[in-house]
Order: sequence, then C-alpha cells, then structure tokens
Amino acid sequence: MLYALEEPDCETLGAQVLKVFDGDGFLARASIPPRGVEVEFAVRCGFIDAPEMQQPGGEEARAFLDQQIGGQWLDLGLLIKMDTGGMVDRHRRIVAVPYLWSDPQGWRNIELEMILNGWAWLLERYCPPDHYFGAFEDARRKRRGIWARGDNIHPGRFKSHVHRKKTQQGRSLSPQAELFAAIERRCPQVGCNGHLVERSGRFGTFYGCSKFPNCRFARSSH
Repeated sequence: MLYALEEPDCETLGAQVLKVFDGDGFLARASIPPRGVEVEFAVRCGFIDAPEMQQPGGEEARAFLDQQIGGQWLDLGLLIKMDTGGMVDRHRRIVAVPYLWSDPQGWRNIELEMILNGWAWLLERYCPPDHYFGAFEDARRKRRGIWARGDNIHPGRFKSHVHRKKTQQGRSLSPQAELFAAIERRCPQVGCNGHLVERSGRFGTFYGCSKFPNCRFARSSH
C-alpha cells in the first residue's frame, strides 16, 4: 500500500461516504448548514478512470477504494468539469478530488493513491496535476494492480466495445434516440460546425473535434 500525502489546495466540502460504486465513484452525504438539511449525492473522482466493473480488475479496484474510504468522512476538493462548466457532470455527479485525514499519515489524496497502487488510468484530457503523470508511469513500470496484467483495455474503449456489441445484437437506437445522439456529437464550441470523433491519446481515448486543428475542443470519452 502506497500513500499519497497531500493537503487540499482548493475549496472543499466535508462529506461521509455511504457506498462505493466502483473504483472512481461513490455515494456521499453532506450537511447544508444554512438550510439545516442533509443531502445525498454521487461523487466522481476528477482525474482518474478505474476499470469498469465488468472488466478484469474492476472488482479489485472497487474493493481497494472501499477499503480506504468506506464509511469515512472526506474533504472533497471540488472541481469544474470541462464539458459542463460546472461542478456536476453529465450524469449529475459532483466531480471532486477526495482527501482523507488519517493517523499517523495526515492528509491523503485518495485518487492519487488509486493511481500509485495501480488501480486506475489517468484522465489526461482533464489536465491533471503534473505529479499525477509521474505516479501513473511509476505504477505501470512497476506493474502494480491492473498493470500486473498484459491485456489492459482503457475503460472508455471497453465501454465503446460493449456499446457496439449491443448494437450488432439488434439493440439499435430508436429514431428519437438517434437524433439525440447526433445532437450530442455536435461540437459545442461556439461558431464551430464540426462533430466529435473518437481519438487516441497517450492515456487512452477521448473525443475531439473533426475540425482540428482549427478547433481544439476535446473531452474525455468517459
């Protein structure tokens, strides 16, 4: 077990973990003092992408995260999502970096620990801090966690494969769903009439504008 000792350097929200969904997401509860109420919400780690639960390593990644934060109180370093412009992503999850205070270690960056111990990919397109890249390369080089396997597939690519397989099995989209999908593929950059296409980067797949390099819009495939 490798620790990532790091203090929060941004605005945080205190919350208790209720349930760990997978290696990069969990359900949490927080109090809203001005209103005197408690709310439950899903949290998505900001800079990592753990294996899907159907992938090799998915169950192990979830178990590792649950061992670190299950039932614990965290400080969530709130982030702005690139493709929504807010702290909530397209799936209505708060995007944050989870920090845990533990004795005797002190403050720990939990998502960075997921990378260091080899249980998550790095989301390059969201511009993670520089030291995340070093941690990612170190985990791969020393074959920790999922990197002990030689056939790892990026979670985004895995989901695309599953989607294509379902379509080939006859589960095609309805006309309305196809229309919404076409709208979703349009480049959101103001004044651009391009569409988003899947591309490959150093750390996996992402969606970029078909008008590149005239338009440099990009977002994660996750």
